[in-house]
Amino acid sequence: MRQLAIVAALSLAFACSTRIEQSQIVDAERARTEAINARDPAAYSRLVSSELVVIDPDGEVLNRDDRIAAISSGAASNAKRVESDVDVRVYGDLALVLGRSNSQANGELNRDYFMRVWANRDGALKMVGAHYTRISDQAVAQNESFGAMERAIEESPVATNAPDRDSEEQVKRAIREQHQAYWRKDPDRYRMYAGADLLRVAENGVSTREQLIAGMRGNSRLPAPPSDQLDVRVRLFGNAALATWLDQGGDLLGRFSQGRFTVVLVRRGDVWQMVHIQTSSVKPPQAREGAM
Repeated sequence: MRQLAIVAALSLAFACSTRIEQSQIVDAERARTEAINARDPAAYSRLVSSELVVIDPDGEVLNRDDRIAAISSGAASNAKRVESDVDVRVYGDLALVLGRSNSQANGELNRDYFMRVWANRDGALKMVGAHYTRISDQAVAQNESFGAMERAIEESPVATNAPDRDSEEQVKRAIREQHQAYWRKDPDRYRMYAGADLLRVAENGVSTREQLIAGMRGNSRLPAPPSDQLDVRVRLFGNAALATWLDQGGDLLGRFSQGRFTVVLVRRGDVWQMVHIQTSSVKPPQAREGAM
């Protein structure tokens, strides 16, 4: 009876958890910008999780200390980032801030798509992740961005009951299954793990789930052996998950490539589905263009 009472109490506590409001995200983003501009590492550190993971436009993995150092040195504020086309998506205890920006590094103009991830952590809103993807010259020329079609895709509901204890393994299984389904050219199985509200952000632009599947179907080089997913890391936030990994292998033209992935998944029924994929090609150190 005591065990049942504990389970019931946990379920009730989960059911009573509050969804992140967009107004909270607006306030947190404003505080983050103010901390960067004021070169205030103490204010910035209060806003970010100790487990913060940031992927920069060159595919380099940065942690909380790296970002605090950039705030302290002024490197972050010197970049003079100007953001536009900003959108906020909320998935229960996790929220995504998406957009594009212009910044300066080593005297050059850089353009990127960005995603910042905020989560309820120990009763407070914290930034737990971010990913910056350099926009290709082709995407700049075509003015690729989060257009009307992407904005028309609304977030689908997320499960409201408590997740299973083996949720981390379920998420990793979903990551493996969707990857294999794509390379096997199996759109029906891919849809199981890719939500109807999925957005994919890459150097060449933003794609919806159906655009990804159309590309899969039209690719004469598929099916093919899948690339390797290395160093897969998953963090859970209720019925949402934030995953990162290094994708390595031959691309569809047979060239060796590496890419950093940040993927957000949410639980719907008994299935974990991807709602956001963001990628950055990994550049060798000598080809990197400078800090964000």
